[in-house]
Amino acid sequence: MSTDDRARAQNLLDELYRLNGADTLGNPTQTPTTRIQIRTADGQLVGEALLSARSTDETTLAISAVAEYALVMPADYQAGRTTTPELDPFLIADIEDHFADVDLDDLTRQTLNGAAPSERMAVTRAIDDMFGHIPHWDAEDGEL
Repeated sequence: MSTDDRARAQNLLDELYRLNGADTLGNPTQTPTTRIQIRTADGQLVGEALLSARSTDETTLAISAVAEYALVMPADYQAGRTTTPELDPFLIADIEDHFADVDLDDLTRQTLNGAAPSERMAVTRAIDDMFGHIPHWDAEDGEL
């Protein structure tokens, strides 16, 4: 197994660990149900991952989707492995226009109004953590 192949195998294991870690955060008492081992062609162990039932199901769905895509669109699948597709400049312009039209004050107001009153301070802190403290548009310097 080449160094590149071993690195790919390790990246796969790392992502499986991440998936399982995200799953076990919500339910830390769940037990592993599946052990996935990756070995070189000559049988040397590269590594293994223990997965919960949900992580196993999600991994199966993801692999199934990739396999289905490869079978239905083999030329696109092969092309995607060798080159980076070019993005349509008109699509990029449409996306930029869409986000330029987003009213952040209105979006923030809707987010806060949608939160339960007991959770509004936590939502406000989360917004500040994400975007930094953004004073209200009509506040004078030093007011907020």
